[in-house]
Amino acid sequence: MAHPWRFDGFPGRVLWVDLTKGTCQGRDIPHEWCLSSMGGKALATKLLVEWDTTDYDSATSQIHPVTGKMDAASHPTTPLLFMTGPYQASKIGSSGRAVVVTRSPLTECYIDTYIGGNIGHDLRKAGWDGLFITGSSEGWVRLEIHDQLATLHDAEPLLGLTTWEVEQHLDELGECLSIGPAGEHGIRIASPLTAGRRAAGRGGTGASCGFKRLKAVTVKASSDSSSMVRYANEFSLGDAVKKQRSEMGLRRKSGDPFYSFGTSRGPLYAAENGRMPTANYASTDAQMPDLLTLKAGGGEGGQTAEAVRKGATHVPVQVKLSTHELSGVHWHESLPDAKQSGCCAPCPIACEAADRPVVDGKKTRSRPVHMNRVDRPEYETLAMLGSNLGIGSSLDVMDGNDACNRLGMDTISSGAALSFVCEAAERGWLPTSWSDHFHAPFDFGSFKEGDVVPWKFGIPELPPLALHLLAHATPGDGTLFGTLTAGAVGMSEWIENETGHPTTRLTAHCKGLDLPAWDPRGKRGNAMAYMTSNVGANHMRANYKDPTGLPDRSAVDLMGELVISQHSIVIRDSMILCAFAKGATPDHIMLDAWNAITGEGCEWSDLMERAQVQWDAARQWNVDHWVRQGKDAKDEDLLSWRLRNEPVTSGVASGMVSFVDESDEEACMAAYYEHRNWSSGGLPIGV
Repeated sequence: MAHPWRFDGFPGRVLWVDLTKGTCQGRDIPHEWCLSSMGGKALATKLLVEWDTTDYDSATSQIHPVTGKMDAASHPTTPLLFMTGPYQASKIGSSGRAVVVTRSPLTECYIDTYIGGNIGHDLRKAGWDGLFITGSSEGWVRLEIHDQLATLHDAEPLLGLTTWEVEQHLDELGECLSIGPAGEHGIRIASPLTAGRRAAGRGGTGASCGFKRLKAVTVKASSDSSSMVRYANEFSLGDAVKKQRSEMGLRRKSGDPFYSFGTSRGPLYAAENGRMPTANYASTDAQMPDLLTLKAGGGEGGQTAEAVRKGATHVPVQVKLSTHELSGVHWHESLPDAKQSGCCAPCPIACEAADRPVVDGKKTRSRPVHMNRVDRPEYETLAMLGSNLGIGSSLDVMDGNDACNRLGMDTISSGAALSFVCEAAERGWLPTSWSDHFHAPFDFGSFKEGDVVPWKFGIPELPPLALHLLAHATPGDGTLFGTLTAGAVGMSEWIENETGHPTTRLTAHCKGLDLPAWDPRGKRGNAMAYMTSNVGANHMRANYKDPTGLPDRSAVDLMGELVISQHSIVIRDSMILCAFAKGATPDHIMLDAWNAITGEGCEWSDLMERAQVQWDAARQWNVDHWVRQGKDAKDEDLLSWRLRNEPVTSGVASGMVSFVDESDEEACMAAYYEHRNWSSGGLPIGV
């Protein structure tokens, strides 16, 4: 039960699950840690650092089945955290989330990734700040939480089921988080899902669950469990909620298309500004280039930055995709009965939209059954499983989106993986023992089971067919799909070592995390935001400004603002507020809510100082691991080759790379390290 002295919004304890021993027990969190860390991401980072259970002597000798490198992330002793923040269980809008923190199986770096639905609310109402999971079960298990009671159960009957099927099987046990076949097989781009389509997408945390043989977590909070979360000042918190709801209401009435289409209008904006990935980031404005003419990796006449400066001819365009057809606007036009709906409670934004299924000849108007719903993809998905694969319709993209949701896979990294194979195949860079096609595992679209599916851009059926084979592949078995289990970056390294082809130059990433659907070559402040993020390339870790948009202008003067932006987002991610609601929840409302919950009386500057502590702690955790691997921290911050050397081929950003030149890149990094009070080598001082 909750501590009787706590009226600060924190239950003050985590559920400690040791899967090796098969035990579940509560563990108190020091009171000062809760307040000084702000909860959520920052508290998870504090616990990760202070309570790290990793046996590094054995974990650092663990070998990745594809790359052959150190693979500490897959070691049983590496902890996996699911944490809530002080906003969960309250009436603050857009707070229905939880954060997953661990060592990424994809990157070997620190990862924090967020999952929607109601599981965060229910976990906190049940009396827990979060879950700290260590060890690995001998057999497959599921974790069942009902208020303060937590038990482990046999999950063997659930093996092989999709995330949607698991939800249906465990529906009576409350909110459900689960992994699909991809997580079971240790696919490095796997994600846990809840509420049918809400994924902790980035970094492969679904594989983390798989390594521990944890198939699912269910949480049920009793109706009277609100006593587990007590606030210092209920009246002041109510005032903050009213202010937030008023702001949200004004924005909905303003006609802002975001409140009608969510992020799905993104293709219209991103392509126009030269930032939407197309054909594996070979282009950024929906124009499909002739890849055989584009000499990736340089060479005589190659489209490197240096070649462009010397007057090299731009790559000819084969076809221009329709950004309208790629957008959610087209999706709604084509499915006029589709309805906007909420997913995460409490939230007035309603970023979800689904076409209701037909039952007995009639469309249902209630919340659809997950197995039969057709969801509107969000922008990242529309770009990575759409334009980046040469697929030009949002109606086709939703098939790939559904496949990722059912199989439990990150749509961003899935798009990056498939597009990498398509480009490598088109260039003739796949190993000779591999085929440039695969066979359809089932009937879908124009393909029948067993038909040849070529690794080519522009095939709408390719994502759901290929992802099914990838989700069930055996990592490291030497086959194409067994190698692709490592993701695009890991596969590119393996192919380059085996064949000598410069396949690592075809990937777009930072620190091993696949680039999201916003190209930094069209907005230079974006490049440094990716490089300095502790998780790697992530568009949600900073608000980055455009210095001028001109090819010859640097972002070096923006480094101070970048640091401030990063700290502000740490606060948001520690309270755990949805990024889409940040505009309607300005700093003063966030601060009022925090002070009402905790009774602290903080200034915003106090929270910013706590955010800096989290940022440096996560950085040091990464640095310690890089040292074990013999890596240099400064080198790990660099973007991948394509983004630094291969200019955008068309559109408003034509000819641009991520920095003006190498000296500009060096100047930006030096300025950032100085603003952070880090050493010239990128090492935190005094951590």
